[in-house]
Amino acid sequence: MNGGSPARYALLWSLFALLAVVLIYPIWLTVQGGFTSVQPGGGFTLWHVLEVFRDPDLRAGILNALLIATCTTFLATVVSMPLAIIAARHDFPGKGVFAALVLIPLILPPFVGAIGVKHILGRYGSLNTFMVDWGILDAPIDFLGDGGFLGVIIVEALHLYPIIYLNLVAALANIDPALDEAARNMGASPWKRFKSITLPLVRPGLFAGATITFIWSFTELGTPLMFEFRRVAPVQIFDGLKQMATSPEPYALTVVMLGTASLFYLLGRVL
Repeated sequence: MNGGSPARYALLWSLFALLAVVLIYPIWLTVQGGFTSVQPGGGFTLWHVLEVFRDPDLRAGILNALLIATCTTFLATVVSMPLAIIAARHDFPGKGVFAALVLIPLILPPFVGAIGVKHILGRYGSLNTFMVDWGILDAPIDFLGDGGFLGVIIVEALHLYPIIYLNLVAALANIDPALDEAARNMGASPWKRFKSITLPLVRPGLFAGATITFIWSFTELGTPLMFEFRRVAPVQIFDGLKQMATSPEPYALTVVMLGTASLFYLLGRVL
């Protein structure tokens, strides 16, 4: 054992202790609240968690969160894939600026994009105003969907696509260009080369980025709040904070969200 080992072990255990205090212990308290009976004496119970699936509003909130996460991940993949291919395989003037601009959405808070989308696509946004003034429409159209559902997906996808983009760029950089050149020499079309060579080889990076994006959008609170879309699980938990002292429902819903997010993370790792 060298002389620096005790100090390193002390630092390591100090970090573990800090992690336990600020992360693991609060999670344990939340999980415990979801499985503790409200009857005198407390005790373990599955009743509260099962009630989440029996309540139609909470069940709809979880399904909406899953739908938002699925649509957001798909749209973010569609946006990030061509950008990653351009960044990894082509050289052009201003490529450094391009790489920096692509990552800006990840730096900006989501509510900035939400405000912009509402001003453009909202019922009284600039697009509706323009089309009504020019006689294209007789009345404004709600482009954002019922309760802003579509707006939530658009903003979250534009905010989170850099996560998939970074993973795809790293995966594309590890592909041997000779594979694509050989396929081109054999007469394979660009789509055939992408489907048969590029996509299978970048799949690990794509799954890694998509898993993070899915979980992030599944648990996102700020964007649905900005669009006043309240029938989604994170907002329902937020609205239930005032009842935490008297009701186990927010704890139980948090347990279900935590379990679902963990399950999808493990599934992504396996795939």
